[in-house]
Amino acid sequence: MNNTEQTTDGATTQIYTALISMISATEDRLRWSELIYFSLNIFAFIFLISFITTIMNKAGHIMTYMDLAFIFIFIVIGMSINAYWIAFAMRIQLKLKLRYFQARNIERKLNGENEFIFSDESIFFDPDIRQLKSRDNKDTLLYPTAGLTRMDGFIGAAKPRHFSWIMPCVFSVIYWSIFILVLTSF
Repeated sequence: MNNTEQTTDGATTQIYTALISMISATEDRLRWSELIYFSLNIFAFIFLISFITTIMNKAGHIMTYMDLAFIFIFIVIGMSINAYWIAFAMRIQLKLKLRYFQARNIERKLNGENEFIFSDESIFFDPDIRQLKSRDNKDTLLYPTAGLTRMDGFIGAAKPRHFSWIMPCVFSVIYWSIFILVLTSF
């Protein structure tokens, strides 16, 4: 009996350690990916602004259809970066929510028998679930199904950090403003 308890305790500790390292790795991945997406947006934005400034500064230069096509291609690239950024952040946030939920559950069940912390994540991307309860009903994981931070199975199901959805929205507004400005000046 004592040997079984020590084996369960050792396995639980190993599972918990693996879970915490997965949480840490996922948070690092999210942090670095946000920095990369932000840098890509800044690069596309600076390149777009410098191209528009060069065209506008040329005396007597009329914008051609190729110039407009080039500007619009970079606007589309910038908008695509923003859309992928939001979708990626939401999916990673779901995984983080799930892992934190599992970590809280295993902390309560430490020294318990038959805990299985690694599960199939695809069931949590189903929009019909909307909530998840721990086995002991002491913890519930909820996610909104309506509103601005709605979580549906299409692009993940996690509430992104504010940086992960505010910055792409700001860049989208800037790209749309440039698009309208270029159209009205042509």
